[in-house]
Amino acid sequence: MADPAALRATKLPADPSSVPAARRFTTEAVIDLGAAEAAAEAQLLVSELATNAVLHAGTTIRLTVLREGDCVRIEVRDDDPAVPPVPARMPPVTATGGRGILLVDSIARSWGVNGNEKGKTIWFELVPEGGD
Repeated sequence: MADPAALRATKLPADPSSVPAARRFTTEAVIDLGAAEAAAEAQLLVSELATNAVLHAGTTIRLTVLREGDCVRIEVRDDDPAVPPVPARMPPVTATGGRGILLVDSIARSWGVNGNEKGKTIWFELVPEGGD
């Protein structure tokens, strides 16, 4: 179990305004937890996952940022049990979507999905420069 002092969490509505709110919250939490070097990557990836949650799940989003040693773990939870697609190929240049999971897969140290009939959590881990 993570040290409660190394954890920040919030809930956001299923609304497009939640995407910039998720970016701000994540940036502030990552910096507050002493991992400022990971803030830009964390902001980009949480933006992709929050956008997916708003567009596809349409439920409350629960966002958690925690620090575990040299690692920052970010979790985006929604109440839609549908599992997101796995990264495949780059979508056509003209496609307006389909790159979020590819970005997570290429930038994060690790990532995954935990889910059940009540919803899913997509998580990813970053190691700030100087770690790992």
